[in-house]
Order: sequence, then C-alpha cells, then structure tokens
Amino acid sequence: MKIGLDALTLKAVSLDPLALLQQTRAHGLEGLHFSARLLQGRDEAYVDRLSEEAEAGGLYLELAGAGVNPGQSGRSVAEVVAEWKPLFPLARRLNAPILNTCFGLLKERTLSSPTLAEQIDLTIEVLRELGLIAADFDLMITMELHVDLTSLELVRIIEEVDSEHVGVNLDTANALGLLEDPVDAARVLAPFVHTTHFKDTCIYPTQEGYNWLGGAPLGRGLVDLPAVVEILYQANPNVHLNIEDSGGFIPIPMYDEAFLDSFTDLTPTRMARFVRHLWRGEQQLRAGLHPRPEESKDLDWATIIPARLQYNVDYARRLRDETVARLGCGAP
Repeated sequence: MKIGLDALTLKAVSLDPLALLQQTRAHGLEGLHFSARLLQGRDEAYVDRLSEEAEAGGLYLELAGAGVNPGQSGRSVAEVVAEWKPLFPLARRLNAPILNTCFGLLKERTLSSPTLAEQIDLTIEVLRELGLIAADFDLMITMELHVDLTSLELVRIIEEVDSEHVGVNLDTANALGLLEDPVDAARVLAPFVHTTHFKDTCIYPTQEGYNWLGGAPLGRGLVDLPAVVEILYQANPNVHLNIEDSGGFIPIPMYDEAFLDSFTDLTPTRMARFVRHLWRGEQQLRAGLHPRPEESKDLDWATIIPARLQYNVDYARRLRDETVARLGCGAP
C-alpha cells in the first residue's frame, strides 16, 4: 500500500507533469496520479524523461484518461473508443499500469434523453471494447466513484463488463455526494478497487439539499478513513492511496424529485446513516472546522491546499503504517 499524489490537489498552481513529479518527491510520496491532458503538446522526449525520472525515483505513475459515457456527450460508442485508443500506448510508454475514467457527475442522473439506464448500458458497451484493448497492453482501466453513480450502480457496470482489465478507483469521500456512507461504499467496492483518490470531506444541510465540500484535511472531515483503509488493505494490500484535496463545494439537490427518483437502491437504513452524516457535518461547520460557502469564495485555495499537503501526507503515511502493522499481511 503506497501513498501517492493526485495531481488535482495542485491544479490551482498549474504545474506540468515533471514539476508535479518533483513535488511528489519533495513530500516523500511514492507515486503520481495525473491527467493525460497534461501531456498534450509534449513530445516523446518529454514523455520518456518523465518515465525515466519516475523509474529512477522508484515512483509509480497513473494516468487519468477520457470519459466513457457516450450519453454524456452525445457521441457514439465508436467515437468514445476512438478517443481512448492513443491513451493505451501513452500509458505503456510511461509504465503507468492504470488509466482512470468516470461516468460523469450529478447532471447525468436526471437527463431524460438518454436516461440514466440508457447511459449505463452505453458505458458498458464502451468499457467492454476498452477492456479488450487494455488486455492487449496489459493495463487496467479504473472507473472512479465520482459523485455520479452509487457504489451498487458502479458494481453492476463492472460485473456486466466482466473484464480483468476493468476495475474501480475508489474516491473515499465521493459517496457522501450521493446519499451514501463512505464505509458502506468501500465495503461494496473493495473487491474491485485497484487505486484510490484518498480524500476527506464534509457535508451540511442547505435549503436546496446539502453542500458537499471538495476536500478537507485528512482525518478532520466526516469520512472514517481508518475503517476505509482497513477494508481496502484487507481486499488488496497493494492498492494506492492517492491524496486528493481541493477547495470549494458542490450543491447537491437532495429535495429535487427527479434527483431522488434516479436512485433505485436507496433504502431507509442507508438514508438514516446518511442523515447522521448531515447532522455531524452541521456540528463541524458550527465548530468552525470548515468554511461556509460565502467564506469559501473569498479563500485563497491556491495557497491553502499546497500548504496543508504535507499534513495530509503525514496523516496518510501514519494511517497506512498503523494499518499494515496491525494487520500484518504484506509490506507497505
């Protein structure tokens, strides 16, 4: 279980991949997860240098690729697959075994045409084709839990694709964006998880539903990270914990009927657990642990997020080491 950096954490300071790799080393991290878009316009020499420097430092690389939901963009399955094809040789050249993707975001759940079910079916078609290509390159495509699908919906996709080269990237905080407990989501997804976005967050009620924060210092939000790490470690001791942190918030329309009707797996027990998180989040907000929206807009997140990165690194490393020492089934 290695600790890495999700480059989204430093998005506000606009670093190129080589500079991100330098930050990875400077903070004592073991790998870097970044978007393939950051390599657009870079020549092969740049890509080779990035790969060589990562290998020399003993650092892993993971790439975030394009989307896989044709319904999100109105493109055909063939067009989405074609967009992906250059990513496979790029990942192989970088020795990056993982290509990450996602289904969409909130708005995809309430589209009337194509419906959520139709989008899921199209996404399954795309992933089946991409899984065949990934097998040829010996790569893994990971679908991220991305405030778009519930854990059960994501599992259904992975099981129907039925490929050893298509798995899950568990964002540890995103379940709270879709009325779900993060520990429950980790239990459901753990058998399929190959990497993570390691993140904490807070949610709290609003007149329209609730706000979901883009990030919080690890261990200071609502996610039971020790429980999540234990679940993941027991399922896959080699899973990567890629630290993700950002400012701002997303409003979640919990009282919107179309949004609620999009859930087919919402139970009273699950809703009760979620409401408890809302209550706890309100208490954290009142205690001043997280900014309110009007405060968030005035904060200099480009300074705040990098400044608390080392705290997050220390927290993640300590939690990883404690988990490995307690469970004792493999090296960190």
